[in-house]
Amino acid sequence: MSAAFGLVVAAGLAIGLDADASAGLSQSDAGAGHDAGAAAAPRDAGAPDASSVISKTPPDPPPLSEREQWVFDLRWDRGDVYLLEVHKVDMGAPHVTPRVMGRFALELYEGPTLIERVRFDFPMLGVPDGPDAGMRTAPRFEPKLRTRIGVLFPATKRGTRLELWDRARDVRMPLPWPPKEGPAGPPPDAGPP
Repeated sequence: MSAAFGLVVAAGLAIGLDADASAGLSQSDAGAGHDAGAAAAPRDAGAPDASSVISKTPPDPPPLSEREQWVFDLRWDRGDVYLLEVHKVDMGAPHVTPRVMGRFALELYEGPTLIERVRFDFPMLGVPDGPDAGMRTAPRFEPKLRTRIGVLFPATKRGTRLELWDRARDVRMPLPWPPKEGPAGPPPDAGPP
């Protein structure tokens, strides 16, 4: 039964090539005469050329591996982000920075070069919902949400500038680098977390 299937598939391929040839395509357009190592055809309009820019955001750099990590205690308070405290932890062994997706990112630069990026999300802060087409909209957490997160960041000697980036609003906030351990100062009207 499998031999008959193979013959049917082979016959279908032969018919497909004959149909391409009869439609006015040359043998090179139909795939004949190309080997696996041949360069891509210049008529590939979907491939970007070397001069085009795909994104203004630089790609993630190679992850750093550090034994000591900074913990940035961050608070989301009704649409604003605050740095509450920074402290250092010893992990016992070097840990590679995980690569995850998130709305927010801590980015360490050395001059214009991105050295490290750690992405994260605040708990319960999801993608904002658009208004419903009906009479009522779904309840939203974001306008009154207060939440906190501790973000691990490699305690490297490299870098000259650290930024907190809210990617949804494209807002950047400078953070101290190298950080000093301890409280960073309470945010205005700091209540319970």
